Amino acid sequence: MSNCYNKLTQSFSKQAYLLERRARRTFTIDPDVSEKIDILAGGHNIEINVLVNRALRRFIEWGRYVDNFKLVTSDPRLMKVLWSHISIDDARRMGTETGNDAVAEFILYYFHKFDLDSVLKTFRVIGAEYCNAYVYSEFGDQENRTVILRHSVGRAASAYYGSSLKALCSRLGLDLELEESDDQVICKIAGGGSLKGAIPKNFKEQMAGKQIEKPAEVKISHRIIVDEKT
Repeated sequence: MSNCYNKLTQSFSKQAYLLERRARRTFTIDPDVSEKIDILAGGHNIEINVLVNRALRRFIEWGRYVDNFKLVTSDPRLMKVLWSHISIDDARRMGTETGNDAVAEFILYYFHKFDLDSVLKTFRVIGAEYCNAYVYSEFGDQENRTVILRHSVGRAASAYYGSSLKALCSRLGLDLELEESDDQVICKIAGGGSLKGAIPKNFKEQMAGKQIEKPAEVKISHRIIVDEKT
């Protein structure tokens, strides 16, 4: 009985802490968007907060960078066909070039820094969660980390992803051992504990595009509870 009471108390304490970490903001949105939110959420306020939080987080972490860096999501079946027409050597070369150029620029633009944590977060959040290019898993400690990228699009894709990560780690002075197969690439990173941040040499500042002003339209006001991410 005592154990059940303690678990229940801990659960309530955790919920109270999470509520305290939320920030309240009021937004005005289009009437048709409001109707669609109500339909998706089933009219429950807690579900609306979850839905809006997810939508805002997706835009902040992904949507606002799509135009600047031409990011897209692709059907895995199509990617499997495309990768089947690329040799392993060409895939490695493409991965190295992409890692040294586009990905390095994106990381510095996105995080305003360039270190191992920002590199791995790019592969996890952008590559896995939003692009759905692979399934990301990671284990180990600060000194030695193992990253596994699982996919179903062929050996050339493994060579591309592995070479891209290896190029980024090379900029940071880290050793990376790759194990490639048809459906995954295992990346073993050594020496991350004593790592210091570095600036990619070929970074080019990205110019923010001008926003297009639109005439005012009818809006509906909603009070949304937004999670503060620590």
